[in-house]
Parts: sequence; C-alpha cells; structure tokens
Amino acid sequence: MLIAHRLGAAWGPENTLQAFDAARRAGLRAFECDVKLSADGVPFLLHDDDLARTTGEHGRASARRWSSLAPRVPTLQALAAAAAPHALTVNLEIKPDADADSARQADWGRRIAAAAARLWARSPQPPLLSSFSLPALQAAAIAAPQLPRAWLCTELPPHWREAAQALRLEGIHLCASRDQAAAIAALRAQGLRARLYTVDDPAAAARWRDAGADALFTDALVPEPT
Repeated sequence: MLIAHRLGAAWGPENTLQAFDAARRAGLRAFECDVKLSADGVPFLLHDDDLARTTGEHGRASARRWSSLAPRVPTLQALAAAAAPHALTVNLEIKPDADADSARQADWGRRIAAAAARLWARSPQPPLLSSFSLPALQAAAIAAPQLPRAWLCTELPPHWREAAQALRLEGIHLCASRDQAAAIAALRAQGLRARLYTVDDPAAAARWRDAGADALFTDALVPEPT
C-alpha cells in the first residue's frame, strides 16, 4: 500500500485538503497527516511547530487560538468530513511541539484521539493514530482504545516489543533511509505491521515490498493500475 505523505505533498500544499483531493484523484486511497492543537483546543493539520514555512506567517502555531489560524490550515474536522464517509485509510500523526514535556504530549494525545474517535465514529474505516511520542500514544490508548495505534521510530529501539505489548500497537513506522530488512522481519514475526517513510523512488519501493513492508509513505509515487 502507498500512503500519501502529508496528504499528498507532491499534489498540493502539504497537509491541505487541496493536496488530499488531488492525491485522491491520482489514485491514492491512503493518507497521512500531522495533527496539532491550537491554544483553544482545536485539532488542526500542520507539520512544523512554527507557521513560517508553510503559511508565510510567523510564530508558534499551537500558541494561537483557532480563529487566528483559519483559513490557512485545515482542521481535523474538515479532513474527517472529506475522508470519513469513504473507505479511505487515514493515518493521523499526533505531533506535539518539539519542546513539549511528557504531560503536554499526553494531553495532546488524549484530546486528539478523542476528537478522532468522535469525528470518525460512523466511518467504515477508522483512522490509524501514530506518534513519535510514547506519552501521546499511551494517552491515546486510554482515550480511544478502539482506534489502532502505531509508533514512529527511526529504527527499532531495544524495548520495542515491550512498548508494542503495553500500548497494544498494530504496527511500527520506520525510516526508509536506514537498512530495515531485519526490523521488518522481526515486526512481522510478532504480528505487527511495518510501514516505512518516506519512499519516492520506484526501485526502492519495489525493494521494500520484496522485503515485506506492509505500506510505504510517499510524496510522489502513485499506485500501479490494476
């Protein structure tokens, strides 16, 4: 499976509904995006802590109330309205600010997971929650135990089996720039899904599929015609 990274960054501005719509028209059926919280608790889609790179504004996004962010970045609610009625796979990466302490990471995990569960409550395809943050995933597991969860890692840490069991993970997402063949085999042996980020070269994609990767996050690849 190919997953459109940041909703399809090759087809439109990253983490926007414009990119999502264009990637969907190109044949993508799975999508990933980054989710943050505004100062007044509204989940919205943005990768960076700062607004500058993608919006031209300046300052920390999470320090602003939603009214001062709209309409430059979409809300999680807007994405759900576009995706939830269809059989589309959506991976929501819970993206706490880089300097967030464990308590704040957990708070974001709890609130974003609860919002996702509510917004996708009637969808035939529940969203997958993921994060680099273990506190966020732990809180998400409590807030929305029915939603699947995956841990983002550059490579498998020594305690990955214990974390997978404690958090009831369905998969682990690994960096494709590293040699992950042994990690993929280890994950599959444990019944976990292995997804790799980010793969834009067709030859590399073929190698990872041959190695057993379940899915690849991509900014450029499209599914082969069936």
